[in-house]
Parts: sequence; C-alpha cells; structure tokens
Amino acid sequence: MEDQTHPPFLDLETRIRRSKGRTGRTISATARVTRGEQNEMEAAAKQKGQSLSEWCREVLLAAARGETITPTFTEIVAIRQLLNSTLRSVACGAVMTPEAFQAELQGIRSSKHKAAAEVMQQYAATEAGR
Repeated sequence: MEDQTHPPFLDLETRIRRSKGRTGRTISATARVTRGEQNEMEAAAKQKGQSLSEWCREVLLAAARGETITPTFTEIVAIRQLLNSTLRSVACGAVMTPEAFQAELQGIRSSKHKAAAEVMQQYAATEAGR
C-alpha cells in the first residue's frame, strides 16, 4: 500500500515536517485493492489531510493494536454514561425531571465520542501492563 505518488493536498514543507525526528521506515506492507477501494482510501486520507500511505499505516496499526473505536462501542459507552447518571440520581433519592433527563441525554450525545476514546485508552493501558 505504499503511496508512490505525491498527492497535491500535501505540500513539500508538510512532508518534511512530518518526517523529522522519526525512525526511517524501510519495510513495505502491501495489499491488492480494486480501483474503487483505492479511491475510497484516497478520499479518506484526503479528508484527514494525510497521504495514502500515512493513512493506511495509521488504520492498519490501530486495527492491529485493537484501538479501533466502532460506532457500537461508542453507543455502549453512551449507554453506560446514561445508566450511571440516572442511577446516581435514584441512589441519592433524587427525582430526575424530564428536562433534566433531556439535558443529560444532550450532554452524553456531545461527549460520547471522547468518552469512548478515553475508555479505549484505559483498555489499551491495561493490556500493555499485562
């Protein structure tokens, strides 16, 4: 999956800045893809402001390290947040109003992606410690 071309969205200065201080990469990992799959990957890389090879490396290493955060995982974390917040109110003898519940839902909607990333980091740290 080595990117042999230099996409126009990454200028020379950006490429040089990214390579400073990093260990040289000398081994290639390759995969055969269709033209459509290549177009999808290039579009994803461009959206993140990365070269195709940089994007592929990031995605493959995240998958290999178990760092991929799926929508299902994010929603499970959100459900956990909602359960914790509502049970806290019940355990403390408080009554949660419909307005307070809606506010809690809105807060969870805006924070669930960050919370999922934090939970994933906790799992990664635990696994690394084993």
